[in-house]
Order: sequence, then structure tokens, then C-alpha cells
Amino acid sequence: MAPLAIASALLLGAPLKTNISWDEAKPVIDAFLKDLPAELKGKSPAQLEAAWPAWVSRSNAEIRARLERGDEDSIFNFWLYGTSFTKRPRITNRDVARLGGPAGAADLLQGRLNDLLTGIANPGANDRLRFVREVMRRHGIDPTTPAGRDEAWNYMVDLRARAHADNDRYVQAGQSAQQLDDSARQSAFATLFHDRGLSSDTRLDVDFSIDQALKALSAKGSLKPGSIRRVAIVGPGLDFTDKAEGYDFYPQQSIQPFAVLDSLLRLGLAAPADLQMNTFDLSPRVNQHLEAARQRAQGGAPYVLQLPLDPDSPAHQWNPDLEAYWQNVGARIGDEVPAIPSPPGASVRVRAVRVRPAVTLSITPRDLNIVIERLAPLKEDDRFDLIIATNVLIYYNAFEQALALANVSAMLRPGGVFLTNYKIAPLPPIESSDSLITSFDSQGNGDTIFVYLRR
Repeated sequence: MAPLAIASALLLGAPLKTNISWDEAKPVIDAFLKDLPAELKGKSPAQLEAAWPAWVSRSNAEIRARLERGDEDSIFNFWLYGTSFTKRPRITNRDVARLGGPAGAADLLQGRLNDLLTGIANPGANDRLRFVREVMRRHGIDPTTPAGRDEAWNYMVDLRARAHADNDRYVQAGQSAQQLDDSARQSAFATLFHDRGLSSDTRLDVDFSIDQALKALSAKGSLKPGSIRRVAIVGPGLDFTDKAEGYDFYPQQSIQPFAVLDSLLRLGLAAPADLQMNTFDLSPRVNQHLEAARQRAQGGAPYVLQLPLDPDSPAHQWNPDLEAYWQNVGARIGDEVPAIPSPPGASVRVRAVRVRPAVTLSITPRDLNIVIERLAPLKEDDRFDLIIATNVLIYYNAFEQALALANVSAMLRPGGVFLTNYKIAPLPPIESSDSLITSFDSQGNGDTIFVYLRR
């Protein structure tokens, strides 16, 4: 946990995190005896119990090490889509098509890489360029020297090859999953990225779907007015550059915590004076970003969200409900202000919302690996009414997901709600049956949300 986050947690008198114990993990172990990790497979109960602490420690380190590959994925997309270091066109699918396909984009790709390396050598106040430079230095590369620039070029070329190979592998796995029956297909997609780098990138589509799910739960009476006091977001995300249409003409930001707070208040599911949010993430970048926002809010500074949305095109039209959501999100937590203009040649629409400092102060970021760790001890009044994990569990295998769900369950109050965007198989006391609320349409707008209740 970052020093500021530790200080914040101690000042609030909050519970500290703890690893999942053998006793807490045993129901998961028993359910996965035939599919345990290699280090645990074939052991007697006594041997499993003895091996458990070391496995937990090693697994925690291995999961955290995957952050580096996720950072590299973000850097690769920054190279393709970034506008803050170059005046050349972005390399989106539409741009590549206009250039006559991949061969026509080769010169553009090299030109953008030259510009990126020049920017890294002199990043100025550009926090994304500074971050890329720091990642390269972790690999022993100094991009400010001629030799280091050559090493940086080779590093980026290798990164591109790895990213393309990964993408091809995941596309093939997705195509194979499509051939399965419904239940097996959903299970395959739920663990699709179990060996991928852990990425912090995020998009607004899923927040719209969460809003739709909360609205439906409220309409059914599953969530009562004012019933949400404590909410947790697993993997809140940090908007570096996403994997489809990433933008970097505005500062890095975390959207989901604020979007969820706005939805809860607008739907009458929470009262401003009572609502508190924890964010759980193992990325130092994400935690430090949110804690820095809290520190600024203590001095009265707002958090300004920049909310881009591409225009409709012949190939893609936004769902009217999603577009209406984009036009109104943030109204309950702040005020609309002039947005940062999009770069020349970009037709993206942008809204901006100045979030009130009190809203930012209701968010407490915590360093926590949901597969291995949980907050404990938690008094009954401190348990969460709502926990959300979107685009998180897909990065883990079924055994790791089951451990994560055990930790989620331990932090949820009886009757509490867990939302995720992939079908999972939780153990009691989370109900194994789910209700399905989908916000997907034929254009792929939105996401699918599964709702699980804790008994």
C-alpha cells in the first residue's frame, strides 16, 4: 500500500487487510481437488494445510508481477492511439483501413514510434510519457542516450510482437469458446485472460451497464431506497489508453468510482451523507492516483472528469440509452464544466464534470489483491452492501476466481449484492444462481452484468 493510503486507512480507523487463511480457503480447496495448482495437487489434507501459507505468498507475488505486462499493454496502445506526443494520425482500425491495410500503416507506425521515443527523452509534464520512461528504466533502458534510444526502439518492437501474438491467441481462444454449449462457453469466456498482464485501462460502457443493472434491481425491489451505505469497487481502473479507441488529450483519470457513486445517488439507493466507497486494487499507480485526489480534495480541490464519446458512424451507432447516460452522468456528484478540447482532426465529443471534493473524500483507496486478500476484521456494520468487480475476474482461472469470491463473500453483509460482468460459480454463502441483466445490443454497446446475492 502506498504511504499516503496507509496513513489514510489508519486515520480512518479502518480494518487492515489479511491473507485468506487455510480455514477460510478449505471449502474452495475441497471444491477444486481435481483442479488445484500443480504445487498443491496430490497432497494430503495435512500437507495442503502446511503448504498453504507459502502458496499464498508466492501466488500474491506472481499476480502482482503481472502488472508489468499490463503496463506494457497500455504502452503499446499509447503508441498506436496517443496524440500528446505526435501530430501524426492515430492507428485505429478505421485509420488502417483508410491507409490500405497493415502494409500502408507501416510508415505511420514507425513515424509514431520515432515521435514517442523523442517524447520519452523529454517528457516535460506529460505524465504518460514519464510513465513510459519509468517502465523502460525498469528494464535498464535510458532513452535519453543514442544507444538507449536504439534499445528503446527494439523494446517497443518486441512489445508489439508480443501484443500481437497475445491478441491472436485470445482471438483463437474466443473463437473456440464460441463453438461450446452455452454454459461451457460462458465459463470459457469468464477465464479468457487468466494468463494476460493485469491492465488498469477502462471504458465508460461498463459503467452504463452497471447503472442499468442498479436501476433494474431497484425496480424489482431487490435494492431498497437508501439501502446502500458502503460500496466497494474491485479494480477501479485508470484511464491511460484503452484497447480500442484510447485517448490521452486529458489527464489520467479513474471513472468508475465516480460513475457508480453518481448512479447510486441518482437512483435514490444511497444518501450522500451515508455513502462511503472503498476501492481495491493492487496497482500502485491506481492507488496513488486516487489517494492523491483525496489529498487535493482535503484542500478543497475538485476532481474533474473528462468523458469522451466517439460520434456515430456507418459502422457503429451508439445505443440511445448509453448516449443519454453519457450526457447526464455526473449530475449528482458535480457540475458540468467546459471540457478539454479534443485534438485537431479528432471528432470525438467530450463532456467534463467537476466533482465536489466531498465526493472524492468518500472514496478510500486500498492496496488489496482480491484473490489472496480481504479486509478483516470487519464489524457487521462495516460490511459492504454492494461490491462490484468488472473486467477483473476474467484475468484469473476458476480456482483463483473461487478464492476471490470467498474474499468478496466475507466482506459482504447478508443480503448484500455482488455485480460482475462474467458468469461465475460462487460457493455458499453467495447464491450460485444469478440473475442476468444485459445491456449489450447488436453494436456491442454496453456490457453484460450478472447479479449475485449473499445469503
